[in-house]
Amino acid sequence: MAKTRKNCLDQIRSYLDETTTADWTDSEINKVINTYYHIVRTAVITTFEDYYITTSTFDTVADKQEYTSTEGIPTDVFKIRRVELNFDVSNTNSNPVRMNPIFNMDAVRRDLGQANSLNSVRSGYGGNYYTYGFESTLTIGFIPIPDKDGTDAVKIWYVPVASDLSADASTLSLPYVDKNWLLVCYGSVAELLRFGAQESEEADKFERKLALGMEKMQEELEDREASNSKSILDVQGLEDLSAI
Repeated sequence: MAKTRKNCLDQIRSYLDETTTADWTDSEINKVINTYYHIVRTAVITTFEDYYITTSTFDTVADKQEYTSTEGIPTDVFKIRRVELNFDVSNTNSNPVRMNPIFNMDAVRRDLGQANSLNSVRSGYGGNYYTYGFESTLTIGFIPIPDKDGTDAVKIWYVPVASDLSADASTLSLPYVDKNWLLVCYGSVAELLRFGAQESEEADKFERKLALGMEKMQEELEDREASNSKSILDVQGLEDLSAI
């Protein structure tokens, strides 16, 4: 069942024994809710990076190397997980090839000077891509440079930046949300009690509930397929854009 910011607000006021505004306004509580919502989401990504993964496509333009949001790159990219490019979309025999990331911009200049031909890429050997900027300023460049226009020629898999819960009806996007939404409440209550310099023992109690709940959530994410052994399926394409 979906949980909203209003559900969190009501639960937190119940824990604080303040069903109507006295020490904390709704606005103050909502700010803390967003803080702990992002903390819990970050714990999810740390444990299971692909939980929030989504995809997007954009077009290529002949002889154009770099692309930005004006060419269709999403403005909410936090971390890219995979990039594929079809260098000849109009050819039914042309398939997308995986583009491998370049993390060092010096390597971009090196690779541009090498014979990284389109023919070898089309044969399935793949090419390279590089990135710089972040979110709305993100730029993606390709080596070799596409030589044809291509509708939806590029497909990226990425983890998006989390949005704030901006309204009472905003829903929390968390795994096993029916129980894990309470982690946001536990952290918020502890923060509010400490900020108000009251009931430190109660704040400690809610911090312990948060820590134990986060640990349990992460264990469940790690063991989400209990019948299979843990393994790394794909280690290519892992990058942190902030490191560029």
